Amino acid sequence: GDVLYTGRHLFVGRSDRTNNHGFQFLRDAFASHGMAVDGIISVPPVVAGKEVLHLKSAVTHIDEYTLLVPEGPAGDIVLDAMKATERGYDAIRLPDILSCNAVVVNGHVLAQDGPCEISKRRMEQACEERTLGLTFVDTSELAKKDGALTCCSVLLGV
Repeated sequence: GDVLYTGRHLFVGRSDRTNNHGFQFLRDAFASHGMAVDGIISVPPVVAGKEVLHLKSAVTHIDEYTLLVPEGPAGDIVLDAMKATERGYDAIRLPDILSCNAVVVNGHVLAQDGPCEISKRRMEQACEERTLGLTFVDTSELAKKDGALTCCSVLLGV
């Protein structure tokens, strides 16, 4: 949950679970396989508390240039920490932080079917503008244990 690969950058969120040693290990491992070191970015802890457990609890992506980020201070902090604007990312700001946790598979976005209609409309519009498919998934059982879509996903580029 602390590693976000957008197709252009590998963002590694530092936390109690992913410390600086873990970041250095990932950086060395990916660099040894040809990834440019400047494309592997350490993101300091951005928000604390129960609301956000991992980096991908606060930000995910729907394509190589578009991030899903919560509105408000938490989103501002994560965008600033990632230097998202300087790196050429657009941000879709959503009022419901749970809606920011989405998974993309072959040009189709799987998003949590939360109660926030504003978040749903913004997701629909963003996906339509980018010609991406969109399916809302019931994650109520996952939420009982603080789980989300990215917690249940292993995506491989094959």
